[in-house]
Amino acid sequence: MLREERKKMVVQCAKAVFSQKGYYQASISDIIERAGIARGTFYLYFRSKRDIFNSILDELARELEGVIGRLDLDPSASSLEQLKSILRSIIMLALGDRDLTRIVLSRAGGLDSEFDGKLRKFYETALDTIESSLQHGIEHGLVRECNTKVIACCILGCMKEIVNHIFSDAEAISQLDSILDEVFDFALQGVLTS
Repeated sequence: MLREERKKMVVQCAKAVFSQKGYYQASISDIIERAGIARGTFYLYFRSKRDIFNSILDELARELEGVIGRLDLDPSASSLEQLKSILRSIIMLALGDRDLTRIVLSRAGGLDSEFDGKLRKFYETALDTIESSLQHGIEHGLVRECNTKVIACCILGCMKEIVNHIFSDAEAISQLDSILDEVFDFALQGVLTS
């Protein structure tokens, strides 16, 4: 197995261990046992449990930035359809790596001040990316004038809860399009009848 392939395999095994046990309960021994490698092999790639966990968060931040991107200025697609496509991609990213998503959504907070800072930085990066996309949309007349920071927080919070809902309801993934339609109806019309 090539060095990079082995490193990816170790990371995948670590994600599964952290997802199942949480950060504090997981150990390097758990990771190397699951990966079927020697302790020395682990240390070829990572200095510590914290180091591999930070690597996992960095990977997710890069993937999220790539998915969110910016609204395209494609005249053949409405801004609404472009936004739905971005949100669908975020949900599919989360569902594509359930262990990683489970770690970030439910098992990561409150470890210690250094780690909480790392997690906060991850969410700040996500918010900055969403806010930048919104600002780009405003500049090109695709998004109304708004407080992009507040709206970015609303979008991120909404997406976290939608992903939690889909994780907890096995049938929800088959209803993804109708869920996204409902999210957009809420965003565009609110809940009041008049």
